[in-house]
This record gives sequence, structure tokens and C-alpha cells, in this order.
Amino acid sequence: MKTYVCVTLFTITISAGLFFNQTIFGEVKNTTKPIKDEPKIITDKNVVAIVNGQKITREELYNLLTDTYGEDALDVLIRRTLIYQSAKKEGISVTSAEIEAHLKKLINTEIESLMRAYQIKDKADLEKELAKVDSSLAQLEEKLSKKMRKQSEVELLAEKAIEKTITITEEELQKIYDEVYGEKIEASQIVFKTRREAEEALKKLKSGADFPTLAKNESIDRASAVRGGKMQPFSPKDGIGAQVAHLKVGELSDIIKTDYGYHIIKITDKKASSNKGFKAVRGELEKIARNQHYKERLGAWLISLIENASITKSLTTD
Repeated sequence: MKTYVCVTLFTITISAGLFFNQTIFGEVKNTTKPIKDEPKIITDKNVVAIVNGQKITREELYNLLTDTYGEDALDVLIRRTLIYQSAKKEGISVTSAEIEAHLKKLINTEIESLMRAYQIKDKADLEKELAKVDSSLAQLEEKLSKKMRKQSEVELLAEKAIEKTITITEEELQKIYDEVYGEKIEASQIVFKTRREAEEALKKLKSGADFPTLAKNESIDRASAVRGGKMQPFSPKDGIGAQVAHLKVGELSDIIKTDYGYHIIKITDKKASSNKGFKAVRGELEKIARNQHYKERLGAWLISLIENASITKSLTTD
């Protein structure tokens, strides 16, 4: 029986939340003392704990995990299995060194995410917070390593499988080179729903209105509005860039219509191209291109594996 499972970018493994969503800070310390007559070693493999003489069985643990994570966890295991099968079929493998290098990146990303969530500015402060619960950064990294090792292997296998289908063109590399190392325009914008609103705002700006204030109060693009209209640097070769490339620093554009609305652009700076030549950074450009293709194709590739597989589920949570 074929089954369709919705795939997000990487629910190959339940990680980011680390499967059990275990809180790093405020962990409950194990203060339970063994009862005097309680054996220290549990010999029955079907028993996972004994609390005041009462046994907790492996079946109870399984039922709890199934009730809580059942469908999601099963889908993770299904996708992992499909990726392993696909890799084996294609003769794809990964080395221990590759897994370790990738795992290190995953752990760093997870720790950085944790620090942002708890508003911790650097690893020195993280170490101090972990010390409060009798832990350390080394212990946290070790814990994450155990939880994410399988994820690292699965992601690498998926990357290699998808990379076999990717072809990079010279035109594509040149475009990435221009985006990364080419000339850049730094600018701010205010975006409106209607041309009439944009025309009224342009009059105000030409009469001396403050651009950042107007952007914060009136722009419908809230991502740039909160920064006073400041945009990410962009190339002068295409899109809005081509329409404002002739402007000097400090000048305002005419009203520019896009799919997002009506824009007024103010040039704040122009950066010259990097002195790094195309050939010198070609390897880096290829990595960027492959990573872009990988992200674009991952979801569809996983769905294809699932739709073309024979999958029968027999999970009950009753």
C-alpha cells in the first residue's frame, strides 16, 4: 500500500526540537535514592525502572512514546529507511570522517539556536548557565552528538543522492559570482499597496520628510520597515537593481512596481566588486550552487521516494 507523507525541509529526523524536546536548562537532577532492600541491578529486560518497589515495564515506556510521538516518529523512520535503501541502490556511502565533520556543523547550529532562544550572547555565558545545572558545554555537545549522529549520516546520504542529479552551468556560476563578489548597491525602501499612496509619499520625501521614519510607519514590507527601510545589499544587474543602478548615493528612485507593491528606493551606498577573480573562487561557487539545488530538490525527492515505495503501517495508539 502506498502512502503519502507531507515532507518539510528536514523532517527526515525529529531533531531541531531533538525528538523528546528535552529542556537543556532546568533539568531535574536525579535525587532518587535506592530503597534499602531494592536490588541495585535490574535483571529483568522487560523492566526499565523500579519506583518504590513498583515496576515500570518496557511496554509501558513504548506505549507512552507511541502515544506521544507515534505517527511522527514512524514517519521519520520510514523516510530514513527509504533514504538508506536509495543510497544502497545507488552505491552511495559516507565515511566516518564525513559524518563527524557534518555532525560538528549540526551541533554548532543547534547550540547557536539554543543561545538565541535563551538570549545568551556567547559560549562563555552558555557555559555559566550550564554550570548552574551541574552541566557543561562539553556535556551538552556530547549529548547532542549522540542524538544527532544518525541525522548527520542520513542527511549526507540524501545530499549525495541528490547531487548525482545536479548539473551546474557556467552561466549559473557567473550569476552566483556576481551576487557574492560583484558590485553591490546598499539601499532603503518603502513599499506601498497602491501607486497613489506611493506618489503621496514621494512628494513628502522630496519635501524633506525623514525616510526611515516614513518607512517604519507606512511600508507594507515589515521586514525592512523595522530597520527604517534598510534592504539587503543587491546587485545592479537585474531586478530592482537594474532600475536604480544609475542613481547616485542619496538619490531617490521613481516609483517602481513589482509583484510586492510600489517601491520607493533610496540609495545609501555603493560597493565595488571584490578583487577576487572568478577562477580563484570557482570551487566555492560550485558549493553554493549545489547547496541551492539540494535545498530546492530535497522535498520533491523525498516525496518521490515515498510515493514510489510500498509502505504498510500498523501502528496503534489504543
